[in-house]
Amino acid sequence: MGYSAIKYADLKQNKQSNYEFSFDRMLDLKGNTAVYLQYAHARVCSILSKAKAANGEGYTVDAGGIKVTCDSERALLATICQFPEALESAIEDLAPNRLCDYLYTLTSKFTDFYGECQVIGSEEEGSRILICEATLKVIKKCFHLLGMEPLDR
Repeated sequence: MGYSAIKYADLKQNKQSNYEFSFDRMLDLKGNTAVYLQYAHARVCSILSKAKAANGEGYTVDAGGIKVTCDSERALLATICQFPEALESAIEDLAPNRLCDYLYTLTSKFTDFYGECQVIGSEEEGSRILICEATLKVIKKCFHLLGMEPLDR
């Protein structure tokens, strides 16, 4: 966790601005920090693990696709769809801070979704599990691109 916190704090800085090294800010549980991102990642993993446990090990989602029923789902899905543009922007300008900003936005939208929408046991469980799986894939891809090791717990 410590390595990821330092690495993320370094990469999220705009290369044009002054750099301030602060362990307190790097390890803050709230805000644009690796700790916050790792917590969001662990939360998604936990939801998917509980869904598997509640429905049996061979559980697969029997969903007719994703059904959007609330604003936080729509906002999260819109953010997931912005991943290619965020990545392209970061690569074109050699600005990893843009990918960091995107990842923070994604995890914030997931936190909003998680706070507003019940996943396991809801009528929309299949759809919401698909949303969680898509979120997890993008978070993991961002972590990989930033050189961070995702923590499942």
